[in-house]
Amino acid sequence: MYGVIAYLNSETEQKIDDLRNGLEKEGIKGHGMRPHVTLGTHPEVDIESFKKTFKDYFNDIAAVPLFFPSLAIFLNSGTLYAAPTKNSVLTDFHQRYHEQFKNDINQQSLYIPAHWVPHCTLVMDLTQEELVKAFDYSTRNLEPFHATIDSVALIQLTYEADVCTDVKDILTVKLKKNDVN
Repeated sequence: MYGVIAYLNSETEQKIDDLRNGLEKEGIKGHGMRPHVTLGTHPEVDIESFKKTFKDYFNDIAAVPLFFPSLAIFLNSGTLYAAPTKNSVLTDFHQRYHEQFKNDINQQSLYIPAHWVPHCTLVMDLTQEELVKAFDYSTRNLEPFHATIDSVALIQLTYEADVCTDVKDILTVKLKKNDVN
């Protein structure tokens, strides 16, 4: 399986990494993946052809400004995340990606436009008690923040018994700077 994820600017990554490190010092296990916003998943694809189309498409896309004003959880998952405002720029960025790659996208995915909840996972797979502790810590140590999606990556995910055991970056494309960033 493949995924397409949007990486955030380095200052934002550092802010999230610092929060995760603080959570680990509080006894709450980390996330393990570089901070990102997932755009979609793809079952098997012709990887060489897909990489070319991916690179050609994202080379012409401008960086996307974001504002993260809130924290939230996904029910029954033990996942705490930072939630960006779902504005027209972010929605359009996501929608255009799905239109471009519609023949290769997993249409049952939670990442299709009708179901997508944009988010950056802070920690996951927590018990109820850990989730409460993580939420409390995060509300005391994180302020609303601005960020930028400055690159997009194609990743390969390996699963064993429905558990992701490995993630590899296949290709990362830096987005164009724009006047807003």
